[in-house]
Amino acid sequence: MLAAGALIGKYVVRRKIAEGGMAEIYLCSSRGPEGFEKDVAIKRIRSFLAGDESFVRMFIAEARVASRLNHANLVQIFDFDKHEDTYYLAMEYVRGHSLWDVRKRAKELMEPMPSTLVAHVGAEVARGLGYAHRLSDKGHSLNLVHRDVTPHNVLLSFDGAVKLTDFGVAKHSASSTAAGVLKGKFAYMSPEQSRGEPLDARTDLFALGIVLWEMLTGGRLFDGDSDVAVLRAVQSSAIAPPARVNPDVPEPLSAVVMKALERDPAQRYQTAPELERALAGFVLAHAKSVDDTDLGGYLRGLYAEELAQEAAREGPRSAAAPSGEPPKEPTAMMHQAAAAAGISAPVSPDEDVHASTHVVDRSRPRTEVRSNPSAPTLELPATPAAAPEAAAPPPPPARRSSPSLPKVIADLPAPSAPAPAERGSGPRAAPAAPPTTMTLPAVRRPSRATVGMRRALVVTGLLGVGIAAAGVTIVVSRTLDAPAPAPAPVAAAQPPPPAAAAPEPAPADAPPPSGEPAAGTISSTSATEPAPETEAVRQGTLQVKVRPYADVVVDGKTYRKELQGTASFPLPAGPHRVRLVHPSEPYEATVNIRPGKVTPVEHNFLK
Repeated sequence: MLAAGALIGKYVVRRKIAEGGMAEIYLCSSRGPEGFEKDVAIKRIRSFLAGDESFVRMFIAEARVASRLNHANLVQIFDFDKHEDTYYLAMEYVRGHSLWDVRKRAKELMEPMPSTLVAHVGAEVARGLGYAHRLSDKGHSLNLVHRDVTPHNVLLSFDGAVKLTDFGVAKHSASSTAAGVLKGKFAYMSPEQSRGEPLDARTDLFALGIVLWEMLTGGRLFDGDSDVAVLRAVQSSAIAPPARVNPDVPEPLSAVVMKALERDPAQRYQTAPELERALAGFVLAHAKSVDDTDLGGYLRGLYAEELAQEAAREGPRSAAAPSGEPPKEPTAMMHQAAAAAGISAPVSPDEDVHASTHVVDRSRPRTEVRSNPSAPTLELPATPAAAPEAAAPPPPPARRSSPSLPKVIADLPAPSAPAPAERGSGPRAAPAAPPTTMTLPAVRRPSRATVGMRRALVVTGLLGVGIAAAGVTIVVSRTLDAPAPAPAPVAAAQPPPPAAAAPEPAPADAPPPSGEPAAGTISSTSATEPAPETEAVRQGTLQVKVRPYADVVVDGKTYRKELQGTASFPLPAGPHRVRLVHPSEPYEATVNIRPGKVTPVEHNFLK
């Protein structure tokens, strides 16, 4: 299944509408300049069928035939193309449901479609069939026959439109079908179609009669335990008038349907316009107001909850990139580049607030660094020439046992910088005074053992440049099980010794004096607690075997799309919910995976 934002040719996928055994249908957007956007339905061949030449030829034939159709009661074809390794059709999007879905929903809510409305829908379908049957090419009739008029292929929109779709098995005079080959759904075939005899437009009228009979009665006309039993029922089972099954059906409408269901084609309606006029005449005679034919109002009542959820889900469409990709959030690399350029970097809401740098501006005399918008601000002088006056620290917050780290650092005096020696004159200048050492307690965070150390490391890392410039070494002392001690007093910076008595500077790789950490480093008096070792997860193997194909979903996660045959999946030991998704019906089972064992799951969807 394609995710939202994926591309099918020049169309951007929004969501999946439906799927069948041979194709998938997606709601997509066709976009153009100046904000132009149009919804289309994309019918895409399943990937494993793209290599079936006979099926591809049938799909291409559907595109050629359907491209000639232009009628209000037929779904229009906009485009046909090949994307990657499969073909697709771009069709008119009908915002609504199929007649099959509507009948099922009406039975669930105990709100059957009124007889007058059923006749109205039948008249609209007959009108579209009449146009298709009369279609010609350069004055020569194509003798087009749909051969698959079923409730699944009659689409009803929330605006009241009725449209016939799916000419995938349509037959015209230029095509031929091998003797004995059946195409279409068995339960909606005419007797002559079930016998493999030559067909004409009257076979579509018989199929439409079956659709009307089932809508009026709420049952199935031809049914059986197998395809052979269904075909026998089509050819020989008795057909009861709809008025006998459902007394609410008026006799005139029942008579129209029974004439369409005559097994002898010569006794049926001979053309689609003839059936259309019979149905439209019943509507005119029995409709008491325009509300009796308000198909859109009836559908909106059936699907009121769905429409409300759709309105809440869709909302105003946000502007997207032409490629359909969502806007990218700032990354760590973007933050680093922004800091190097001396500008503010945006912060994504999904990022850890403790690791985000907000302001780095070298054009200002003072630099502000924040690791958390709600934390106090640390300001350091831009030049260490003059030490600021010491200010009395404010009282610590009520919930803290020691002053916060940024506040203690802000109160540190900056050492005076020695004047640089002129090149080539006088003795060598004395090195800077040894850095002042201060021990600071880390704030104890009772919620999680590692949060305090993480915050201290992140904040200190952000302030490393400013602290090094001030000549201060921070030693973070942290004890998890004991209360945080009070901060040690800060030793005042000593003035530099005379230049004549200046000692030789120590080599760069010389170790620091005993008991004194190296400048610019962070030490801890107690080692970080080691993470507890997790026990290795014991695993077993799930072996799935399906026919002909299915999507494998385990515990709500899709492990394989359109699996054909057998595949194995390693899973943790224990119970798991396995779901095999196939267009016919899903199969579910709960399995218990044992360590080191293979647990099989097998299902045949062809039975």
